[in-house]
Amino acid sequence: MRFWLLLLVLCPLLLWQARHTRHGTPRLPEAAGPQHGHCGEGPALRLLVIGESPVAGVGVEKQAHGLGPAIAAPLAQRIGGRVHWHCHGTNGLRLADLLDKPLPATAPDEHAPDIILIMMGVNDTTALTSLKRWRAELRQLISALAPHATLCFSPVPPMRHFTALPQPLRYVIGTRAAQLDSSLREICAETGTPYLSYGKLQHPSLLARDGYHPSAAGYRAMGDALARQMLEKIPALRHPR
Repeated sequence: MRFWLLLLVLCPLLLWQARHTRHGTPRLPEAAGPQHGHCGEGPALRLLVIGESPVAGVGVEKQAHGLGPAIAAPLAQRIGGRVHWHCHGTNGLRLADLLDKPLPATAPDEHAPDIILIMMGVNDTTALTSLKRWRAELRQLISALAPHATLCFSPVPPMRHFTALPQPLRYVIGTRAAQLDSSLREICAETGTPYLSYGKLQHPSLLARDGYHPSAAGYRAMGDALARQMLEKIPALRHPR
């Protein structure tokens, strides 16, 4: 309730800041190159990453510097095998949009993933998706994907650190992102789905020039943290395949 009261009080200023930020922030393209590849040698593990613009590599020029390799390389090194990665990223994606389409990895296939990582939340934050709807859609997504692979989630990004957003817009949007992230943690605990933290990533060098998406260094830091978390929270990865 406090969030909505704050939003109501600051509404004229926030709308002006949002329009100004939208027009003044550089619009970065998705990274060039195929959204799939592999790292390492040995027994194969298939990783599918589904999500919004960071999964599509926005913030770097090439997919080789994006999220897929950033997770797969340290994961392959740690498990002593090959990690095939596939990033299914869409700029502007919300959970409702994802659920409205045929979900990746739900059809039987010889290349079906072993692990599915979901990275969502920014667009649901800015669209002011209700917490009730967010929770319901998370449960629906888990129900649809969990039977097909080990499913895990990364946090809703900490938007209070996005330097592209001026104050008080950054505070308000950051507060909403934290609320969605808290609900995500609750749903993950309720369903036994691993929640993988990647830390705060606050240093300016970890953001791209738009102050919104990760830089190459940001993707590397995020990927290394996620790979460590996968090993800690997915027991099957700690045993030889």
